[in-house]
Amino acid sequence: MKSRWLTWGNKGLNAWSAIARRAQAAARELLGSLFYASPQGTRSWIGVGWYLGLYGLGLALWGYLLEWGQIPFGLHDWAHGTGHRLAFLQNAARGWNLPLHMPDGSALSNITDRFISVPDTILSPQVLLLRYVDLATFVVLNVAILYSVGFLGLVMLSRKFRLSGFAFGVLFFLVLFNGHVTDHVVVGHLHWVGYYLLPFFVLLVFEALEAQPGWFWISKMGLLLFLVFLQGAFHLYAMSIMFLGFLALGTWRLLRPVASSIIAGLLLSLGRILPAALVAREFDNEFLSGFTSVGQLLASLVEIRLPTPEQALSHTPLSPLGWWEIDHFIGVLGLAFLVTFGLVLAARSRLRRRLLSELALPVGAMAFLSVGRVYKLINITGIPILAGERVATRFFVFSVLFVLVLGAINLQDHLEESRPGTGRQIGLLALLALVAHDLWQHIKLWRVRSIYGLFPKREVDLTGEFIANHADSPYELALAVGWGVALITLAILVVLTVAERRSSARRLQ
Repeated sequence: MKSRWLTWGNKGLNAWSAIARRAQAAARELLGSLFYASPQGTRSWIGVGWYLGLYGLGLALWGYLLEWGQIPFGLHDWAHGTGHRLAFLQNAARGWNLPLHMPDGSALSNITDRFISVPDTILSPQVLLLRYVDLATFVVLNVAILYSVGFLGLVMLSRKFRLSGFAFGVLFFLVLFNGHVTDHVVVGHLHWVGYYLLPFFVLLVFEALEAQPGWFWISKMGLLLFLVFLQGAFHLYAMSIMFLGFLALGTWRLLRPVASSIIAGLLLSLGRILPAALVAREFDNEFLSGFTSVGQLLASLVEIRLPTPEQALSHTPLSPLGWWEIDHFIGVLGLAFLVTFGLVLAARSRLRRRLLSELALPVGAMAFLSVGRVYKLINITGIPILAGERVATRFFVFSVLFVLVLGAINLQDHLEESRPGTGRQIGLLALLALVAHDLWQHIKLWRVRSIYGLFPKREVDLTGEFIANHADSPYELALAVGWGVALITLAILVVLTVAERRSSARRLQ
């Protein structure tokens, strides 16, 4: 009887051991699916859960940053222009009126009452939501929409380069929640959520580097530039053109398609450019500053400053810029990733050295121009669009963005070659958690609630921003010609793209 019990006990222990081994194997396989871009891993439930979890986390972080709609319309740029402009757009949407003239120019830097003549006003389709929601809710929805677009752009980059969930996670935190984008939005630069269109810009640039781009690529880049401008992200639009110009100079085979895409982007945006040209001389284009030194450039990536007048406002004659114009925080681990995988290992990799070399000029030039007063030489030339850039620190985000993506590509190459075991995988996830932790510390400090102690509160009345459209022949002509040319350009691009694709299909037959 005793031996029978022992036999049953041994069988039970063996069964539980087998179950434990299978569970461990399954856990290792699921964990491994986050590090290798195999089709099985990307289609597993843990892969889907990882992406959905990150997406939901991002929405929660933006809700937290914006206090779930408790927007301080009496502070800084929320008070200076953003709130008034949104109230004006809301009245236009609710009355189905064109947003042509404001009651006065107080919300347009006292330059003009022509709403569309100021290039950083928002004209994107989502403003129609203002017909149904209040201003604060629209702010949250607008950020959520553009964040979702940016997340989709990273997913498409991930699919193109077969990045694992882990590599995608690195980009998720460092690209979508760095100090550059969060600070700008929190202080009232609502149009800066146009930044979330830049993952598509990166995607198109990499497409151009891999093959000789044709009219389809030119059309996509031109339309993307136009969409950036529609968000009111004029500065990002101008910087995108600058980056493309340096790309063409560094890679001569791209000169023709890049120049064509810039021209397409200009013509498609002419409905915004011509009205602005009417009052171009009235804009304050005096150059302000870049980073005061290379040391400040590096500090912008790793230093967290309190949003207080003592720490965030300028106290040096070298620069008048507040910290929100300097901050590009990604943390020490983020900087280590950027340098190690984006620069050092990419330079040693046979697979990625060419990409790095072709990106060297635009990435290096944008970083170089962001320091000191170098860009003032371009600013004082009066070159349209480019002369409108007064704050050179902003250029640096393009360098950071491209090197981060190149780093993720090289990281994936490294993971595929080294095949880290379970222990190293857990260690890598711990490092990613620390990256997220550091960004969380930054987010906790630089949220909407925190800026109440940074800026003096102003009394604002948003009820008087009614539609004041009136006869204005030069303005109306500029709008008619600009949008007419944009429609003609779009039609031409469609025809050229269709003809090109048909020609390609015939050659393949």
